[in-house]
Amino acid sequence: MLDVHLPHGKLHGISDFLIHLFTITVGLLIAVQIESCVEWRHHVHLANEARVELRTEIEHNLADLKKAEPSVKIYRQKIDDDLAILQRIQEHRNVTKEQRRKFSVSSGGVGLTDTAWKTAQITGALAYMPYEEAERYSEIYQAQDQLRVISNKPVEDAAAITGLLAKFHRGPGKITVDQASAMAEQLGQMRLHMAIGDTNLHVAIEQCEAFLEHRKARDDFETNLKSGLNK
Repeated sequence: MLDVHLPHGKLHGISDFLIHLFTITVGLLIAVQIESCVEWRHHVHLANEARVELRTEIEHNLADLKKAEPSVKIYRQKIDDDLAILQRIQEHRNVTKEQRRKFSVSSGGVGLTDTAWKTAQITGALAYMPYEEAERYSEIYQAQDQLRVISNKPVEDAAAITGLLAKFHRGPGKITVDQASAMAEQLGQMRLHMAIGDTNLHVAIEQCEAFLEHRKARDDFETNLKSGLNK
């Protein structure tokens, strides 16, 4: 807060008044500039601190995303194997005990953190960054949010199929044609969710890698989605 004091002595004429007014004005301008400089330095520090934290978090999330790739491939192959078993039952073909034993449904998610992102929003650090830079962070975390949402779907599907198994499973792995059809429908939904999740996983990885490599992310989400669904 700035304080303005009255002159200690008497003012002798208009010239003294103008000099005093000029002195006050200059003092106020200097004080305002100093205050603005201090505030600007604080904003710069806040933005730089957020950059460091965001980059560290993105690097950490990228490592977790890449670790998830092999698991997603295994889950998708397991779904295809389970669907093949159910198809054999629907076609009244024999299913071996080994095939029945291997029939099981499982899924998993991707653990990602967004603490630095939320902190940057709360502290207002994003407002002190160039628009393009803030938008880039937003795109990265939006891709991760989409992946987080879709990765919950296969978990819900697995729970539903497990419920069907518990309801239908009687005796040594005996599943009727109607029961196999019901599980195949739910498993097909799970396969679709896994395909979309696989696509979102690669999009999230591309966003992180492009940022860390100081390049623009490839915008081929629709192409990736179509190819992912056809795998």
